[in-house]
Amino acid sequence: MTVNRNAAVKALPPAFLGLSLVTVLLRCYVRIRVTKAFGWDDGLMIIALLFYAMFCACMITGGVYGTGIHFDRLTADHRVKAMMFWWLCEIAYCLSSILCKCSICIFLARITVKRPHLAFLYLIMTLTVVMGLVLMFGLLFQCRPVSYFWTRVAFDPTIHGTCVITDVVEALTYAYSAVAAACDLAVGIVPFFIIWGLNMPFRRKVAAVAICSIGCIACSAVIIRFPFVRTFADLDFLYKTYEIAIWSNVEVGLGIFAGSLATLHPLLRRIRSSWAQGRLKRLTSRDTSEQVPPVPDFISVSDYPSPSVSVFRPGNVMNITTTVQRDGLGIGEGSQLSTRGSCDTDMRANDILVQQTFHIDTGRPSRDWDPWPSLSEAGGEEV
Repeated sequence: MTVNRNAAVKALPPAFLGLSLVTVLLRCYVRIRVTKAFGWDDGLMIIALLFYAMFCACMITGGVYGTGIHFDRLTADHRVKAMMFWWLCEIAYCLSSILCKCSICIFLARITVKRPHLAFLYLIMTLTVVMGLVLMFGLLFQCRPVSYFWTRVAFDPTIHGTCVITDVVEALTYAYSAVAAACDLAVGIVPFFIIWGLNMPFRRKVAAVAICSIGCIACSAVIIRFPFVRTFADLDFLYKTYEIAIWSNVEVGLGIFAGSLATLHPLLRRIRSSWAQGRLKRLTSRDTSEQVPPVPDFISVSDYPSPSVSVFRPGNVMNITTTVQRDGLGIGEGSQLSTRGSCDTDMRANDILVQQTFHIDTGRPSRDWDPWPSLSEAGGEEV
């Protein structure tokens, strides 16, 4: 059997504390900057995180002094300090667990619209607070004086004090664990009744229920911890009870993480929207570059002689249409450009065609031609 178990005691808290810290910071960003709806549930979760940080710090320090190690392998001073940090862990656990569960209940209360659901959530919150405080004060004052809880393991005959029998501590722990597990499961079921009656697509209902129910996953750690509660009565306390310390830490860490994760949907929606817009912009840019070829370095010039003669000028006149066509710029497909006095010309899609018509007199004017005809000869109006 492994003699030293405190590696897990020192390694696990930083992982869950970091995970909880990130999600709570994101939660604060969403509530302050995105939705601008910072509420009591957010404040309680922040306080729960602070007590959880205290829990992790005391647990790591207790591991340094001997949590998870046999009593007979520790000095008297290390035993005393490890037991003192264990006692501090109990207080920090109770406070962080109570505040975390209350925060989740208030979060659900903010989205419920029916009084029965609201009353049920307040009932869960009341049971959690009452049982949590009973457990905390039971652990806080289980010995008289309070310091006797950790000084007794020095096995110094000059140190005197009394403690309640461990059966009382076990009973309180079992009672709180049962209530906590039941409340966590209830918190996971309530969103189904809150959201399922709303007028929204089925897939969105399923997603919303899953997001709001994620806060109940902490009950898994509570259930796993049940078999280890009996180790409170073991004389080799620090070595035998390390599973209780680990699963209690996991319970609170998962609760804070899951309870904060349920509030991040607006941030995920914004990220998804930004990603979709960026992808659409890239696709549009790529399609445009594929459809529009680069502008060539040459300009093609073609002459289109027109057989027609202007009615406003004498005979022997030739119309010359000069066409300057530049590829690569957009004219709609099937467009036709035509000029009076010249043949209609079909142009390719994505071309621009510029035409200019020059009227060139190729012969001498007739003697009978008068460049300034009278009004009567011009049809009654001056041209």
